[in-house]
Amino acid sequence: MTTLNIYAAGSLRLALPAVGELFKQFHPINLNMQFAPAGLLCERLMQSTSTCDIHLFASANTHHPQTLVDNGKAVSHHIFTHNRLCLTVRNQPQWANHDAISLLQNPQNRIGMSTPKKDPSGDYTFMLFDKIEALYPNMGQQLKKRARQLVGGSFISNIPKGVLPAQYFLLNNTIDVYIGYANYAPLIQQNAQLAVIEIPNHLLPTIEYSIALLNPTNIDAKLFIDFLQNKQAQECLLRYGFS
Repeated sequence: MTTLNIYAAGSLRLALPAVGELFKQFHPINLNMQFAPAGLLCERLMQSTSTCDIHLFASANTHHPQTLVDNGKAVSHHIFTHNRLCLTVRNQPQWANHDAISLLQNPQNRIGMSTPKKDPSGDYTFMLFDKIEALYPNMGQQLKKRARQLVGGSFISNIPKGVLPAQYFLLNNTIDVYIGYANYAPLIQQNAQLAVIEIPNHLLPTIEYSIALLNPTNIDAKLFIDFLQNKQAQECLLRYGFS
């Protein structure tokens, strides 16, 4: 049985294996998925002298796949789903009863985020800060200085397996507000100690996930890309909080 090797953004850790199980109902192959911050995976692929052992790269943005295409490391990339940012706080009145701008504006609130350039979530958060800056002068710049980059900067994580970063840092009282992907919101909302705060649409950056074809001779890789676009796969991604 052949094996399809896939690098994938960490935020796909729950959804992509579920899509993979659906795919294997029609194409009985092994799927070997490695999850990590997409920026770090892109760096690894760029530095590699040969990417032939990795067939696909599913990124939380279009920039990294396009970088691989531009540098001859991939032949094409294809958008397959979307995401959005949200805030997570402890489910207590001093945080849960406030809107996103109030929470971010309060200098007493400790803010956590991912690492720009290494993890697209961090890049999107800085885009959010830029949009805030345009409407609330100096606030966005202050947020870039205040927000702690807690995850996404390394392949090694101290967060226990199966625990979400928002849950870990908020319940350990490391921060008061966590900015991250909304696909985790359904899981977060199952924890009565946490609350999800929506960010106004006009402040949200566009978040597109794209998958790069690294090995054009691999038929299974092309089939997987096609499968990602079909109704079954898209409904599965929706169930895992993507849009």
